[in-house]
Amino acid sequence: MQRNDHHPMKRAAAAAAIGALAFAAAPLAAGAAEAPAPKNVIVMIGDGMGFNHVDHTSLFEHGTSNWQVDGDPGAEIARQEGYGKTPAQVYERFDEALAMSHHSLNSPVYDPAGAWGEFDWAKHNPTDSAASGTALATGEKTWNGKLGVDPDNQPKTNVAEAAAEKGRATGVVSSVPFGHATPAAWGAHVEHRQQYHDIAQQMIDGPLDVIIGAGHPLFDDDAQPREAKWKWLSEEQYAHLSEQDSGREFVEDSGRLTAIAGGETLPERLFGLVPIAETLQYNRSALADNEPRRDAGRPEGERLAEGSLLPGEAQKNDVPPLADLSSAALNVLGQNDEGLFLMIEGGAIDWAGHDNATAGNIEEMIDFNRAVERVTQWVEQNSSWEETLLLVTADHETGYLNGENSPKRWTHVTGNAGENPIDGWYSGDHTNHLVPLFAHGAGAETIRSYVKGVDPVRGEYVDNTDIAKIGFDLLANAKAPAPSEETTTTTTTEPVEETTGQVPPAEEPEPKEPPAEDGDRQPGDGEPHGDEPRGEIRESAPGESAPAPGTTAPSGTA
Repeated sequence: MQRNDHHPMKRAAAAAAIGALAFAAAPLAAGAAEAPAPKNVIVMIGDGMGFNHVDHTSLFEHGTSNWQVDGDPGAEIARQEGYGKTPAQVYERFDEALAMSHHSLNSPVYDPAGAWGEFDWAKHNPTDSAASGTALATGEKTWNGKLGVDPDNQPKTNVAEAAAEKGRATGVVSSVPFGHATPAAWGAHVEHRQQYHDIAQQMIDGPLDVIIGAGHPLFDDDAQPREAKWKWLSEEQYAHLSEQDSGREFVEDSGRLTAIAGGETLPERLFGLVPIAETLQYNRSALADNEPRRDAGRPEGERLAEGSLLPGEAQKNDVPPLADLSSAALNVLGQNDEGLFLMIEGGAIDWAGHDNATAGNIEEMIDFNRAVERVTQWVEQNSSWEETLLLVTADHETGYLNGENSPKRWTHVTGNAGENPIDGWYSGDHTNHLVPLFAHGAGAETIRSYVKGVDPVRGEYVDNTDIAKIGFDLLANAKAPAPSEETTTTTTTEPVEETTGQVPPAEEPEPKEPPAEDGDRQPGDGEPHGDEPRGEIRESAPGESAPAPGTTAPSGTA
């Protein structure tokens, strides 16, 4: 793959280069200084995925859990038997399993005594995906709503930009609009996350070689044609892309995206706009019109899904799943012999969490889990764990998922395979509870160098800013490419039948008051109205276990 040095922004131009040099000059964490730079770095984010979201899905698929706890606030919290040692998903078998904090400047710094001493502590001013995405991508804390900028609105270099400066191919993939907060954190720098057209323009003009996501102006959430709605793209931007004038092949056909996922006629660079409005599946009417979802007047913790439709029962949209979109991105980026950086987001886990939607949440988690499995396949078929680092984590937890009708205490989510779990949701917003972090492959062990503390329940934890720091530190050990013509290598992962898959198991500045004009949704704000779809303003069939990374998958598994 040839570098796109003629591009208008010269692959993030001088600002990115200066920022990358600034990070490279910073002291490396112990262990990271000696670690060789992985050729490939892949970060997968389950937006809104907490420990209980993982178990929620494993209970439905396998009837097993791995991370359940029980206890009263201020008392000893008991872990389930076999805590962290009953894996059901492929990432639960990874080399490293930790927890991660994710506060923004609006939020309280994570405090184990507060988190486990008061049930509602986790609800106080949580981060949004823009601030957490910025921290994950740049290593910088900022206010909720800000994207790729520091508290003073100064752009901060992200890991994708730094990787591009090292000659790596870079990309983002999401199951929600490509310009939503999490993917945009690796491709834009704006004062507010709702500057959608500004975000789109920066991503179009920027160094990302691959951009794939929803947000098509001409299709609804059932993948049906509709009158144009110029929300995520302006009419002019869409015309520019359609004219194949962005330096990337513009693909808006599901068949072509699936073909690229199978390795057919790979472009050098790709903008894949899935023919769907907001989400690959979550907002489809077959699910949204038939699944009980959050009602502000109901008691917290009341089970909604009893007797309701099961995950996968509602007719699905005919668009590629996140696993196929991930394969497409990896096949394109994998042509660069210097290596790649890729961020993949399962974005609608968060949307389901806001709605307390049990079936929708499990569907979105399954879609994300299959994508993780597909990525591990790509590594084993086209690269190796000796040259690839895979991180799987979340930007925050959404919905305060817990046991049913729990009176301000933590109880187990339970259930049997093939049935909706017995659960309770205690918020319609994000929470401050730690989220899981799994690491596998080259450099995975260096993550322990960034540990900020030990939680009495979840164990060692790092901060979301450390994900960017790991990337910057490892890139600091990588050599810049020689100024010679790059060669092209074809690498592919063909879509296969999907199944399920599975690991053992500081201080930050005190939060300040946010600027008065911040304007991002806070807990208690109203729900979207009118034409505003779910999840935007606010963030807005059982199978067999897949083998662990490094093992051979049985025929027909993914």
